[in-house]
Amino acid sequence: MSVLVIGAYGSVGGYVVDGLLSAGSTVRGTSRSPRAGASRDDVEMVGLDLNVPQTLPAALEGIEKVFLYANPESIGEFVKAAEAAGVAQVVLLSSASVVEPVMQKSRSARMHSVVEEALRESGIGWTFLRPTTFATKQLSWAEAVRAGEKLRIPFLQLRTASIHERDIADVAVRALTRAGHDGKEYWLTGPQGLTQQEHIDAIGAAIGRSIDVVELAPEEVEPRLIRTVGELMKAPCVVTSTIEEITGAPARSFRQWAEDHAEDFS
Repeated sequence: MSVLVIGAYGSVGGYVVDGLLSAGSTVRGTSRSPRAGASRDDVEMVGLDLNVPQTLPAALEGIEKVFLYANPESIGEFVKAAEAAGVAQVVLLSSASVVEPVMQKSRSARMHSVVEEALRESGIGWTFLRPTTFATKQLSWAEAVRAGEKLRIPFLQLRTASIHERDIADVAVRALTRAGHDGKEYWLTGPQGLTQQEHIDAIGAAIGRSIDVVELAPEEVEPRLIRTVGELMKAPCVVTSTIEEITGAPARSFRQWAEDHAEDFS
């Protein structure tokens, strides 16, 4: 089975590539700018820019299945090229914003919904992965933590069930290599809801030192963000068991993610 992994250098795509190879699939990866020596020898890397339709036919030639990230501007061209190439299934990295009540009117929800709808209306089999907040979002703090600076963050009590990128990839690999996932929509979360302060504490534990943090005052935060986050803080933090149901293993904790990324913060 030949699988195209779009964004093979990405935080999720790289793990999808590894998982597919372990499952015995033939893998072709894409990047806007493939780099010599940046991927495994058993992966064919090709140039692909979803915003440049002319690059699609060559990347899709001989491909049975595709791991795709959402790009609403070019989804129509992608569907046409995938149908012409005879692609049987697309596993889409979508977003939980499509189903989270507070976020369903957000730009993210609109963007991902456009892509989902185009795939539904196509003649291609599809599976939608809808992860919640990526744990990698916390990497935005890494530079300040490495420098020993005090973090200045709003909404320290905002609770999210952030998800390890490897769990998203593990579900993608199952969907691409095993039967029973066609037409399925999966809401993916981490194993528990944690406040932002608890995320910071977990990173501190992983690197062996405390991290100073001060909560920004409301007047220091964009008004629109205050309204949105205020609604999120009132809503329950959704935690699903989908990852374990599909992979057979519990979702990785944020503490595990922090330990896996300790070097980024040290």
